[in-house]
Amino acid sequence: MDILRKFDIVCEFNFVYANSRSVKNHQLKIALALPDSKPWGITRFYNGVNDYASKHKWLLTACPVDPESSDDFPLDWSRLKSWHIDGIILHATNAKQLERFRKWHIPVVNIGEDHNFDSQIPRLAFNNQMIGQLAAEHLIGLGLKNLVFHGVQGRWYSDERLKGFKQTAFEANLKIDKFLLPHMTRDALWNERYEPIKRWLKTLPLPTGIFAVHDYRALIVLSACREVGLRVPEDVAVVGSDNNLMVCEFTSPTLTSVCVNAYRMGYESAKMLDQLMHKQPAPTEPLLIDPSEVMTRASTDVMHVADPVVKGAIHFMQQNYSKAFTMDTVAEAVHVSRRSLETSFRIERNTSPAVFLVNLRLKKARDMLASRDRKSVEEIAGACGFGTRKNMRAAFRRILNASPKDFAQNSISA
Repeated sequence: MDILRKFDIVCEFNFVYANSRSVKNHQLKIALALPDSKPWGITRFYNGVNDYASKHKWLLTACPVDPESSDDFPLDWSRLKSWHIDGIILHATNAKQLERFRKWHIPVVNIGEDHNFDSQIPRLAFNNQMIGQLAAEHLIGLGLKNLVFHGVQGRWYSDERLKGFKQTAFEANLKIDKFLLPHMTRDALWNERYEPIKRWLKTLPLPTGIFAVHDYRALIVLSACREVGLRVPEDVAVVGSDNNLMVCEFTSPTLTSVCVNAYRMGYESAKMLDQLMHKQPAPTEPLLIDPSEVMTRASTDVMHVADPVVKGAIHFMQQNYSKAFTMDTVAEAVHVSRRSLETSFRIERNTSPAVFLVNLRLKKARDMLASRDRKSVEEIAGACGFGTRKNMRAAFRRILNASPKDFAQNSISA
């Protein structure tokens, strides 16, 4: 019996059962019909769902879509008859599946986004264009003029991330190149993934900033760079997406990545399902989840600056950001007047050295807030050159329109 038929058996039963009772009068039971793993972090997604479920006293069960995905303890969907499901959060990727789900007469929310067709099943998706935008902004901020997108042919999420990346580059008067490879099957040989990228890397103008559509593609780019003798990040700065910690923190160099905010995806999918179970109207458009930030690591730890004065000033601020000093001090360190420093900075970086310093300190503070062994806000304020907690909070509010607490929570959940 195929999986969709098993779904039908379960849901035909639950349609009768659900109509015999009120949502208000019992503890809701929710199935999570998701793959065992997803590149963007299924654990954080589950955390988001679980936090919402805990607040509303739901009972959750995780049901792998593919029973063979868990060899030790496969779950047959037909056995859910005795469980009486009130709603399902699932990942469906084709029209046939979604049409079946629509006929179940049970509240369903879909987080599948590798398609681009109409469906009456409410859906959430990552804001893929904004993911591309954040990646481009980060690479442009490093002073890079050569930008490249590495994606997958025929994948909706890849096309959307390319759009955001390209538009942001266009707004900065930059053109981008792109390198797309077909989707590889699990049976594809390693060199089929690896060799084309090595050949492509040899053709790039240097220095170059590469945005790989997700972290696994970025991991292959990092390996290929080593093979062809390109330095990361000096020759090639690499940004991935999804912030998969098993990839980002255990490769060399560590990988900068866009945090897609899987936690919020989970929380909002549970919230949407709750609204459906309480007979509220289903949204007609997908709910887009914005990425939270770019988690910077060694793969983009570089600043490409042509003007030696500006380069020296940036180096001085990067080395001394934790200390108290004025822009006169910076100017003296690079042997120019303050006015000359500010003029050079605006020409090279389109900003002032003072604004650059505040943003540098904010970046350091955000990294410390995201750290596993996070210090107190007061300690972070001192370590990042703000002096006091009050000063740091004011800078967060003025520039980021947020508080340090907001970034600490987002970093944990992203």
